[in-house]
Amino acid sequence: MARFDTHIQIIPEADYTGLKFYSFAYARSQKVSGIQKLVNLFAKCLLTPLGSDPLDLSYGTELTRLIGSNITPRDASEVLLLAVEAAAKTIQAAQTGRDVPSSERLQSAVVTQLIIIEDSQGFAAQIYIKNVANQQLTFLLPTLEVRT
Repeated sequence: MARFDTHIQIIPEADYTGLKFYSFAYARSQKVSGIQKLVNLFAKCLLTPLGSDPLDLSYGTELTRLIGSNITPRDASEVLLLAVEAAAKTIQAAQTGRDVPSSERLQSAVVTQLIIIEDSQGFAAQIYIKNVANQQLTFLLPTLEVRT
């Protein structure tokens, strides 16, 4: 059974010129490839609850278990670091032995900044992704906003 993922690319609000957020119908879809596709793959793995994929129970991380928990944001940073490490290992293992372009092959993923949000008892994080082609992109969790 083949598995397909649909990838999206976040566009700046100023560039948005339509009423539809997403469509397969009359508007042409834009192919997402390279470092943006790698970031999408990584974010999907990071935000998928471990054991929730019926085709691969080892896919995903424990990060989403933080939602609704009573752990402090400062203590959650360790869970985040472990989840990023687990997602990186999962992606790298899946890419091993496959014909994946170097622009979509993960070299490393690192949390570069943890932002504690005291008012809402939450946090945000900047995650730095680097591919084998030495391209890099930083995205902000949870919004997936790309920072250059």
